[in-house]
Amino acid sequence: MKDKQELIFLIDSILIKHGSFTEAVDRIDQCFSSALFGSDPVCIALLDESRTGKTRVFEHIESKYKRVRHDHGLEVPVLRVKVPSKPTVKGLVTVLLHSLGDPLFDKGTENAKTIRLMTLLLASKTKLLLLDEFQHFFDQASEKVQHHVTDWLKILIDDLKIGLVVAGMPSSRIIINTNEQLARRFQSPINLNRFDWKIEKDREEFKDVLYTLGVELHPFKLPKLESDNVAFRMYCATGGLMGYVIKILREATTRAAKLGTLSISMKDLNIAHDNCMWEKIPGLNSPFIKSFNKNSPDEIIDLAKLIGVEDSQGSKGKKAA
Repeated sequence: MKDKQELIFLIDSILIKHGSFTEAVDRIDQCFSSALFGSDPVCIALLDESRTGKTRVFEHIESKYKRVRHDHGLEVPVLRVKVPSKPTVKGLVTVLLHSLGDPLFDKGTENAKTIRLMTLLLASKTKLLLLDEFQHFFDQASEKVQHHVTDWLKILIDDLKIGLVVAGMPSSRIIINTNEQLARRFQSPINLNRFDWKIEKDREEFKDVLYTLGVELHPFKLPKLESDNVAFRMYCATGGLMGYVIKILREATTRAAKLGTLSISMKDLNIAHDNCMWEKIPGLNSPFIKSFNKNSPDEIIDLAKLIGVEDSQGSKGKKAA
């Protein structure tokens, strides 16, 4: 029997390899393999909305190609960092040096730090660079791309012959498209789309994912998540975004573990939904209650698709108002 602490963190140990997740991992694996043979660097962009699983893909790749400590030093096959907000070359190099364990990561000029970074990447046998939050290279306020940083990045991957995978919001396309030399190095993007209840293939895969989560969350006793009734309610609560599914189930299982119970009811899912969702779409406030109106499913599905959507001002869900 798992103790309370294990139960609280149980959901974070679960990896659901649904179709688009597997495709993304396979494409990045090919990028890594290409870098091993020293060919021209392969670049891929993983683009889509928040909560579709981009960071989870990066975490999986990083865990697959683990760091190894040898007598002669640290080997880092894959280096993953988050792009800082309003990045500069010096700021990005600092983050990369820190991730490589350089004790002097914040010391030196831009050129000196770049030389040190290149030396460390070669010594660490780094073959793949993963940059999360790539949209930060585009300043939405000024609508300007940080061209100096993208030029620096292009030179880095060219000189070291390492692969590059970037993950970010769809606006990241602007960054790539405005640097012709960088754009030529990118293959077709990887899309981690949200599930769409109106598409049968998506609907069935969404239910399969919920079934797997129900199994993996044993010994918790949950409602039959994959049933048409519960799955539709979960879709309406999350808009088909896996990040929100996990968020609701994490809240429900954590709350149950702290209360000393393994039973999670629809009422508990409703409490979890109310507790953990910042955004509330009018008409979708309580999908897990018995009286939730499902009489106009097309209209409800269209409302659910607004969950997590960012308009041009960066606010969410306002179109539902």
